[in-house]
Amino acid sequence: MNKSQFWAMARDLKEHPENLPKYREIYRNVYPFSDGIFKMLMANEGKPERTIKFLNAMLGLTEKNAITEFTLGVQEQPGILDNKTAIFDIYGYNQAKEPVLIEVQQNYNELFVDRLVYYTSRIVNNQVKKSQSYDLPHIYVLSLLVDDQFPLEADTYFHQYQFMRNRKYAFKKLDVYLVEMTKFFRIEDRLKEEKRYETRKMSPQAEMLRLFRDVLEDKTIDEEKAERLLDKDFAKDVNFKGYTDELLLLEVDNMTDMLYEKQGSYLQGKREGREEGRKEGKEEGVSETKLDIAKAMLAANEPIKKICAYTGMSENDIIALKDA
Repeated sequence: MNKSQFWAMARDLKEHPENLPKYREIYRNVYPFSDGIFKMLMANEGKPERTIKFLNAMLGLTEKNAITEFTLGVQEQPGILDNKTAIFDIYGYNQAKEPVLIEVQQNYNELFVDRLVYYTSRIVNNQVKKSQSYDLPHIYVLSLLVDDQFPLEADTYFHQYQFMRNRKYAFKKLDVYLVEMTKFFRIEDRLKEEKRYETRKMSPQAEMLRLFRDVLEDKTIDEEKAERLLDKDFAKDVNFKGYTDELLLLEVDNMTDMLYEKQGSYLQGKREGREEGRKEGKEEGVSETKLDIAKAMLAANEPIKKICAYTGMSENDIIALKDA
């Protein structure tokens, strides 16, 4: 199941949970990058080897640099005073007690890198306690981008950030890796169309992405391949039939609620400071932020009453917007 199919299912099940059996007949695999499912797949305390293999492949870590142990840490780090709370998708430590962070970004966001820097800074800040020296550990950050984040770079799907000074790496203890998965798939397809498919990457990272592409394209997962790249249980763990109705419906609730919250906070932040002062003579009315959220929810076929609850707009305003 891919992202579009997941969101279509989630929007339907939000209002019609009785339709879940229908989707069990349609789809073989779950959507692996929804918030809860991804954590269950890649942060399973009973299967640490899976997380280790995934990280080593995606980060390109081999031999003495490879991760051999992974211990889950606290995902939520509360903010102090008016600072935002940082919640990580997966957060843990390797054998050297070096922090490792995995974040999944579902959609393009012009403030994404800012957000990632903020989250990383919280990790850095929490490394040094009173009376300790500033001997910081190496920190690894892996962000999986479901949609393109850098659309102008059509041939580059893998990005690495490090601090530089005078074109030299000034601080080598922080590695940030961004992987645009959909762009990787498009590059592969283009090579195939150009009959240059033999030039495709054969790295562990590329093989891992191809495995997840099989999941997204709802193919039968090759158990031998899955065992080699992750473990023998992965093919079973991405199977739709392995999840209870209660768990799937809870995931639908969490993800759809999160979608609207993120839309609201993103749109609000984007306009903050820019549109405080409306132009003289412009009528006061419903804010553009609320309008954008309402339009997004209408496009998702959400009930009018629910849109009113999220936006504070009246039913007449929503109906007028729908008929416009």
